[in-house]
Order: sequence, then structure tokens, then C-alpha cells
Amino acid sequence: MVSMAAFPVLIGLGIDYAIQFHNRIEEELQENKNKTHAIVATVKNTGPAVLVALGMTALGFVSLFTSSVPMIRDFGKLLLIGIIMCYLAAIFVGIITISLFDGVSENNLFGKMKSKIRSGRAKTGETLEGHAKTQKVENGLNKLTDFTIKYDVIVLGIAALLCLGGIYADQSVGIQTDVTTFVPQDMPALVDLEHMGDIMGGDDQLNIIIKVKDTANPETLKWIDEFSEHEVDGRGHIYSASSIVPLVKELNGGTIPDSSQEIEAIYEEIPDYQKDRYMYGENMLLLNFNIGNAVSDIKVTGIKELTNIVREDIRWMEAPPGTSITITGNNVVFIEVITALTSGRVQMTFLGLSLVLAGLFIVYRDWLKALTPVIPMFIVIGWSGGVMDYLNLDYNPMTATLGALILGVGSEYAILMMERYFEEKEAGASPIEAIHKASTKIGTAIIASGATTVFGFSALIASPFGMISDFGIVTVIDVLLALIATFVVFPPLIVVLDTWRDKRRGAQTIQNQPNKQVRGADI
Repeated sequence: MVSMAAFPVLIGLGIDYAIQFHNRIEEELQENKNKTHAIVATVKNTGPAVLVALGMTALGFVSLFTSSVPMIRDFGKLLLIGIIMCYLAAIFVGIITISLFDGVSENNLFGKMKSKIRSGRAKTGETLEGHAKTQKVENGLNKLTDFTIKYDVIVLGIAALLCLGGIYADQSVGIQTDVTTFVPQDMPALVDLEHMGDIMGGDDQLNIIIKVKDTANPETLKWIDEFSEHEVDGRGHIYSASSIVPLVKELNGGTIPDSSQEIEAIYEEIPDYQKDRYMYGENMLLLNFNIGNAVSDIKVTGIKELTNIVREDIRWMEAPPGTSITITGNNVVFIEVITALTSGRVQMTFLGLSLVLAGLFIVYRDWLKALTPVIPMFIVIGWSGGVMDYLNLDYNPMTATLGALILGVGSEYAILMMERYFEEKEAGASPIEAIHKASTKIGTAIIASGATTVFGFSALIASPFGMISDFGIVTVIDVLLALIATFVVFPPLIVVLDTWRDKRRGAQTIQNQPNKQVRGADI
């Protein structure tokens, strides 16, 4: 159920990598460089940045390996293998393909006209592509960047408050354990099953495995009889009980024999197909409690509470010495799996954040470069919880992995933006000029890749399977939130932090400078 979600994710990430390389090689070609120089410059400048983003994405996915559920670990393996293949395809196939098509276009009439326009516009700093396709987008990004930087405190404050509110709201998001909601509600098999349930009642069960030294021990059978009656009479969601005891009583005039020999003789009279339902070998008995439609009626919390009540009753009505009792059953096991899938999402998410933060610090050896891409993604994770609560969506096996997906998809946007910001700053731009150039030059590519990812996941919304459509809805929303954080939260965040650090360094330099001058005067 979960691992099949890897392929839409990889489509989004793979196209994202390809678009980043495509955007840079087009930019290099527009600067009137020859093809070889354009390819070298693209690989040299964009290759490492995308590789760092890939590495941090991989660290975010590594958190999935901590899950106790095999399908989640397989999901992580597929994503790790897939993003490496996507990167290799983008750098070796994508760049070469673009350069080949550019070479073909240069040989036809349109290509020659395009080259002349490129040469003419290069003198005035204008580009054909910028005016024809991206000028409006760049102007919009420039205005948005100006606005967020002008009102940086307000923007960052609102983002932080919404994040904290979303984290709080996420605690009330439900967990979906009813497997019938995962499939189309008009599926004929499901309709027939529900119709049968209306007629015959639900058949969810709690299974009590009773390990004994002797299955013919009268004390054990009497305990099963008394315990079954107590639970059916005293617990509202336990409707009936079935075990070997009613069969024994039926063949013995309504009572349980007082000797093992008599019970053994009765066992011989019971047909094997009936006996095998409640006995296994010489040391195991089974007691089944019918709990109706508990999975849909009382959900995970109710079944857990009911299981704990039965466990406490077993301790109170102590079984004969030498008896070992285990509560199990399909519902109990399935709920444990779902709980492991969903409750572990918080640990997986924060582990992923920690791994990405540590990885960025190791790569850059700079706390600012390590923090700035992680903070927007943490904010998006908080926003996502609030959105799920607002839309009344429940966590299911697929949506439980969204924290890792946000880290995988969203951190890449922030890392690429940060890489371009510092590239422009090293070229001599001020922090505000650098973020403007970064948002305009790489922003269009990020929007294009984000839109591609959004439209790709939008196809999942049309699925008749509720679990898949919910995954598509939440993923589309989360990708949009990641884009908003990249263009609204990231610019003021990095400008504020970088400017503060520059001022601090400047203050330290000024403090050290007078000491040097005094020493020179003394000499």
C-alpha cells in the first residue's frame, strides 16, 4: 500500500532535478557561450548544488528506516534508489539531450534568428527567454521578495504562529484503521459485505490464546466458562463468546465434567472440524470474543481500551496455575501495525529533520547554511498538520509518511535557493541583491518543478481508492506549502540571519582594529 506511493514522488523529484539543469544550461547558452562551456558551467555550478539537495533528501528518507513496519522501510529503499537514478539521468541524459536539441535548432531558420536575437539582446542585458516567457514571473517574485523583506518580522511571526498552531492541531488528527475505507465505497464486494454485516451483525473478534499443560483440565475449562460469561455480561462491546466449553457442556448435559478422563472422552466425540477451531495439540485452547463492528464503531482508541479492559479482567479473574494467556487477533495485530505506521510519524519526522540539519552542517561547516533550509521545512510540517485537521483528514498508511516527503521535496527547494543566494553574494552582491537575483534566476525553475509535482500528484486525487486520493490531496497541499515557504519564509529568514551575522563580524573587526592602531602609535 505504501511503497507504490514512491513512484509519483520520484516523478516529482526526477523532473525537479531535470528542470534545475535545464534552467541553468539555458541561462548559460543565453549568455552567448559556446555549447561546451555551457555544459561545463552547468555541471560545475548546478551539479554540486543539486547533489547536496539530493543528499539532504536522502537523509530525510533515511528516517523511514527506523519504522517497525516493513512496508515503510521498503518505501524508504525505493525512494533512495530512485532519487539517485533520477540525478544520474538528469545530469547525463538531460543535459546532453538539451544541448543536442539546441544544436539542431541552431541549424534551422528559427535557430539562426534566435541566435541573432540572443546576440543583439546580450549587449543591452536583455534576453529573449526572459522577455518572452519569464519576465512576468520574475517581476512577481521580485515584488514578493521586496514585500517579505520589508515586513520580515510580521511574515516570520505569522509563519511561526501558524506552525505552532498546526503542531497543536495535529495531535487531534485521527488515525484511520477501517480497511474498508481504503477501497471504493461502491465496490460490489464491499457492498455485499456490508449488506451481510447488516443482516448477520459484525464479526470483529478478540482472540484469547490460552496455553496450558493439559487441555482436558477441568479447572481450565471452568475458568474459561466463568470468564466468558463475565465478559459478555459486563462489557458492552463484547456480544458473545465461543470456545470448546459450550461443545463439552452440550455433550455432558449442560455441565463441565470434574475429571480429565471424562473430558478426554467427550473430546473424542466432538468432530475434528469443530474441535480444531478451538484446540491445537495438547497444550493450547482458543477463546473468541465477538466485538461486532468495533473497527468502524469504536476505532483504534476504543479497541485498545477494550483490549486493556480484558487484560485487566484476566488479572483480576486469575486463571489456574501454569496457564499463559495472550490477547491477539487480526484486529489487534492490524491496529498495532497501523499505530506503528502513524504514531511513529512524529519520531520519523524529527529524526529526518535532525539528520538533514547534521548533514548540512557537515557539508557546509556553517550553522547559518545548515539552519536556513531546515527552518522553512519545519514550518511546513506544522502547517501540514493544521491543514489535515482543518480538512478533517485522517492519517492512513500512506499519509503517515508525509513528514519524510515534505523533507524530501521541500528541503530541495530551500537548498537550491540558498546555494544560488551565496553564489550571487560571493560575486559581490549585498544580501538583498543576492536574494533578489536568486529568487528571479532560480525561482522560475523551482515554480516549474513545483507545478509539475503538483499536477503529477493531482492525478492521484482522481483515484477511486480513498487512501490514494487522500494521499494525493495532502501531498499537493504540502508541495504548495513548501513552495510558499520557499518564496515567502526563506527570503526574509536568510537575509535577516545573514545580515545579523555580517554585522556581528563587522563589530568584532572594529573592536580589534583600535588595538592595532594603538600598538602602531606606541611604536
